[in-house]
Amino acid sequence: MTSITKLFGSYGYNTKLDSFNDEMKFFGKMSILDWCGVAYAGKTEPVSKIVAEMVKEENGVNQARVITSGHNVSARGAALANGATGHALDYDDTHFLFVGHPTSSALPTALALGEELNSSIEELLLAYMTGVEVSTRIGHILGYSHYNAGFHQTATSGSFGSTIVASKLLGLNEDQTINALGIVSTRASGIKSQFGTMGKPYHAGMAASNGIEAAKLSKLGFISREDGIECDQGFFQTHGWDKKIPPRAIENLGDDFLFPEIKYKFHACCHGLHSFLEALDELKQENNFNPETIEEIEIETNPSWLKVCNIEEPKTGLESKFSYKLTAAMSIYGKDTSNLDTYNDEICFDENMQKMRDKVRVIPNEALSNTQSKISIKDGSSNIKNNHDLSDEIEKNVLETKIVNKSSSLLSKPKSDEISKILNSSKENKVSSLVDCLIK
Repeated sequence: MTSITKLFGSYGYNTKLDSFNDEMKFFGKMSILDWCGVAYAGKTEPVSKIVAEMVKEENGVNQARVITSGHNVSARGAALANGATGHALDYDDTHFLFVGHPTSSALPTALALGEELNSSIEELLLAYMTGVEVSTRIGHILGYSHYNAGFHQTATSGSFGSTIVASKLLGLNEDQTINALGIVSTRASGIKSQFGTMGKPYHAGMAASNGIEAAKLSKLGFISREDGIECDQGFFQTHGWDKKIPPRAIENLGDDFLFPEIKYKFHACCHGLHSFLEALDELKQENNFNPETIEEIEIETNPSWLKVCNIEEPKTGLESKFSYKLTAAMSIYGKDTSNLDTYNDEICFDENMQKMRDKVRVIPNEALSNTQSKISIKDGSSNIKNNHDLSDEIEKNVLETKIVNKSSSLLSKPKSDEISKILNSSKENKVSSLVDCLIK
């Protein structure tokens, strides 16, 4: 078998900023801007405050700041808290090869260590892009067999990407970087049964913190297996891997990039719901639906999503973000599914929402990919249908406009513009200036 641990450890060590093409740099900056918006908006969430309070109480050394409170804590503590905050709203980017949220685990690592080490934005960009490319490829190898076995890739594959980020910023040599991946192979964890609870956003913080821990241990001389990912009883073999390595996951490493296939959320809920919501939005633009006359709504989706976002009778705002039935009802009644405030406890018990919710049928269709869905609305004598595929490419200028608009709505336009300026002047600015924006 290919030595995956050595392959990605060597890649992580050897990358330079000019190793990345313009497309990768574009999506890297867009993803950072997108995460900054959702993290800033997530600062008031209960999970953000709880984890921030925990790391504050540890009274660690003053290395990096928690964006929720502005307190100085250890870099590992800041990564844990900020990672949870960035995923608290489940509004951050997704990658369907990675099968998770790559930025929410990698970027908090870069921010925390970047503050501790007084790194430049240029150094952050290099470490971040290297890390998310690695986590995307490892995620692609683990694939849906790993995910369907119950593991949350944001926490598992994300830990490997975060380790590369940390190794890069800490200046580990090649052997130390490979060793750090071996260390984190026995540390990465996260299970999907936590979806709909605070455990899911906590996974992103766990991955970010794991990366710093593994890299710092390696730098101090802690020894692990140099084949910890792929060895007998290693991470792959014990975590639902189907024993297949897709060629794209290991070929053309350093020349072609998988990360630019990243997808961004424009509905503030689980990404598994987005393709049907887009299809429904298109139908609503063409038809003037009367909620009272709708008899039935059928949603066809890949079966893998049924254990992720098919809560039939959600009782909390958080659970509502994982419900085909309720989000369909919300959309039919004109609720803005891109608005964070739409997802609240009260909407789960709204009588109209519940009536519409119970008219929705979710049908598994193995012929659909994980980015596709079909929807059919029976309205009197009419049976109106549509489909949507999230993998359809969006023109870069259109995508940039949508992300900037989303960021501006979550951060404010001046703050969004300031972050964009910092990212585009990467040599002149320090990581601390980016964290300043998220605290203010």
